[in-house]
Amino acid sequence: MTGDGPHLVIVGGPNGSGKTTIARELEHAHGLRYLGADDVAEELAPGDWERVRVQAGRLFLARVRAAIAEGRPLLLESTLSGRSLVGLIAGARQAGYRVSIVLVWLESADHCVARVAERVRKGGHNVPEAEVRRRFPRSLANFWHLYRPLADHWQLILNSGEAPLDVAIDKAGEVEVLDEALFARFLKLIGATHD
Repeated sequence: MTGDGPHLVIVGGPNGSGKTTIARELEHAHGLRYLGADDVAEELAPGDWERVRVQAGRLFLARVRAAIAEGRPLLLESTLSGRSLVGLIAGARQAGYRVSIVLVWLESADHCVARVAERVRKGGHNVPEAEVRRRFPRSLANFWHLYRPLADHWQLILNSGEAPLDVAIDKAGEVEVLDEALFARFLKLIGATHD
């Protein structure tokens, strides 16, 4: 994640995939400023995020735009299940940013639901099961088809086991597969093939 100009790093993936943990590691390793919509929601309504979800999302995007306008290195977290970051990425690129996207995924929506339930048991925030299941396929497919082509660099990480596994990365604009079997599983989940 080196190079000239300010850097925008987006850690994406389904709910429960471990985005926040990986984002916090990258934040410290690369000196990036972390902005997360969950943190904004907690700031607005501690313990009652659902009540302020829309307001928190707007405030989060406003803070991101302000940081980009100031040219600060930045790290965001998103499920990537919608299209809301497309314009933001375009604006960052126009402002001279390099964009890196890291997708953190699990092998099924069931795994994501179980991880969210475990997080809740430990005092963390909940995401309704129906929402987790709805977002799961969209997060993976949007990364591959929508967001990956917008990035200067990308990385695909499976986070189902003891430690995250690098599955594929961008290598000079080409897909470099690091684990053929896991990459094939990912492509099967999104209904794609590797050219």
